[in-house]
Amino acid sequence: MPKKIRSLIIIPIWLFVMASGFFVPAKTNAQGVGIKISPVIIEDLIDPGSTETYEITVTNNSNSAKLLYVYLRDFRAEGEEGKPKLTAPGTETGFSLAAWINISAEPQEFGANESKTIPFQIAIPADAGPGGYYGAILFGTEPPRLNLDSEEKGAGMAIGQQTGALLLLQVKGDVDEEARIREFTTEKGVYGTPFDIEFIIRVENMGNVHIKPIGNIAVKNMFGAEVGNIRVNNGGSNVLPDSIRRLTENWQGESGFGRYTASIGLSFGTATRLGGQGKQTLYTEMTFWIFPWRIIIPILLSLIIVFALFILFLRLYKNKAVQKAMARAGLTNVKLVRKYQGPSPVLHLSIIISVVLVVLLIIMSGLYFLLFA
Repeated sequence: MPKKIRSLIIIPIWLFVMASGFFVPAKTNAQGVGIKISPVIIEDLIDPGSTETYEITVTNNSNSAKLLYVYLRDFRAEGEEGKPKLTAPGTETGFSLAAWINISAEPQEFGANESKTIPFQIAIPADAGPGGYYGAILFGTEPPRLNLDSEEKGAGMAIGQQTGALLLLQVKGDVDEEARIREFTTEKGVYGTPFDIEFIIRVENMGNVHIKPIGNIAVKNMFGAEVGNIRVNNGGSNVLPDSIRRLTENWQGESGFGRYTASIGLSFGTATRLGGQGKQTLYTEMTFWIFPWRIIIPILLSLIIVFALFILFLRLYKNKAVQKAMARAGLTNVKLVRKYQGPSPVLHLSIIISVVLVVLLIIMSGLYFLLFA
């Protein structure tokens, strides 16, 4: 495969993988194909009209020298998985940060395995409105060039090795912090044992600044006792304005039975002394069921077998008792034939119970194979 075509295939895939980790600040380094950056994300609260200085450490992790170029981009959330979509500076109206970033545009020469700390400034205009602003600084092995055929009319990336860091800044002031839980559910409504339940949480940010919803899921059994407590968004993922973020958390266990209630509480917000609306809480709950089918079905089968044997024993015992009574009366050669009047009440009840148990067994077996097999 020609080198140019191979680069066109590999580099976009690498960029997608690199970007997928940007929103989770638990990582301290970003590493591309031979390029590493630390930190991968910078978050700060800044005053309008001020200028702040930051630093990025860039490392050439290869055994050969590289000339690295700087790219400035805005970004927005794409989809519900938190993946950033890089866009041309100034395209994200109301949230654009790239135009306020001041960093040397001169290419930097890096020797093999060499690291450099590169400073940059962010100058916030005095008339900047309160809220969130988002940008990205990337370093690549080829200089930026316009691509007028790209979706963003100029935001197209040059082909080459690239990696970078995201900048999430909040300008102080009377920000609008508003969010809601759009969905809180599980994959299924009924689980067997052992269980691995995935809780799905979708949080919508309707304000003008990014939020970091953090909280817990409390699980209670049908008697109201708490049997599980799961931390939500422990990695500190952000939800950008005008977007929905999908979070997932798991709860596992070996045994359980009955109806369970899961309640979630999430906190977010900026302190009032910093111009925010203070801490806010989102709350909702849902229910699901756990049935130990692997235990219940064998028990039901055993009960059916025992009941059938019991009925058979009663019939044999009744016939034997009649034969003994006739023998004592000297009627051993008499054959008594009664007019049929339908099954006896005991037999009639036993037939009804047997049919009900068989129907229940069929239904429960069908549910088991439908939901868990």
